[in-house]
Amino acid sequence: MTDLFSLSGKVALIAGASREMGSAVARMLAAHGADVAVCARSADMLEAVAAGVRAMGRRSVPIAADLTHVDQVNAAVQRTVNELGSLHILVNVLGGSNIGAAWALRMTEAMWDDVFALNLRAPMFLSVAAARVMKERGGGSIVNISTSAATGAAPRLTNYGAAKAGLEHLTETLAAEWGRFKIRVNVVVAGNIYTANLRRVLRPDIERQLIERTPLGRIGQPDDIAAAVLYFVSPAAAWVTGARLVVDGGLGNIRPFELK
Repeated sequence: MTDLFSLSGKVALIAGASREMGSAVARMLAAHGADVAVCARSADMLEAVAAGVRAMGRRSVPIAADLTHVDQVNAAVQRTVNELGSLHILVNVLGGSNIGAAWALRMTEAMWDDVFALNLRAPMFLSVAAARVMKERGGGSIVNISTSAATGAAPRLTNYGAAKAGLEHLTETLAAEWGRFKIRVNVVVAGNIYTANLRRVLRPDIERQLIERTPLGRIGQPDDIAAAVLYFVSPAAAWVTGARLVVDGGLGNIRPFELK
């Protein structure tokens, strides 16, 4: 029987691979047979991620780059192809914002532009650069990482929520345009994931409230997102494109309620 989650012979590029979620995605894809290029701004942190992939018996190349610059985007994709031989999978984990950065009335032009450059422009041009390779080689899979802030009010995260809303729209549009090239484009919507960004604001009382409100009774882990990415890039999702998979423990738009 065919292994529906095998990535044997595939090459993946993980953008934003130096931190917990991106490194979890890199390890997950390597564990299922992919060779993995890992890309982010921090060369030191990337080397540790690449070493972990190599320890699993897969090839890996660390690529230090500022992906808000299109020339560095194109160079990262080309280096992946040159050193690993092809490109079949792109995962855009890069993104983020300072939690509670600013109310809309205090938003500066620079704050707006910086967040859009990282969360929307970079994934757009990474996807384009990757698609040019995939189109000539029979197809591929692109996965973007979004957040619940894209579809609901996000006070003090105006720029971030708007950028991620744009990313979800971009996902659907690219899926519609590129299906003819056998390039699938999907989005994983991450709920509360236990990463450094969340831990900075997660006082014990807030953590307790989040756990009580979440039907599955815990805060998410980076591997929860990595597993969703694995599904999208694997043969199991061969007929899935333009899809939005919410990974949030069932929290959704549930408002605070009292447990009986």
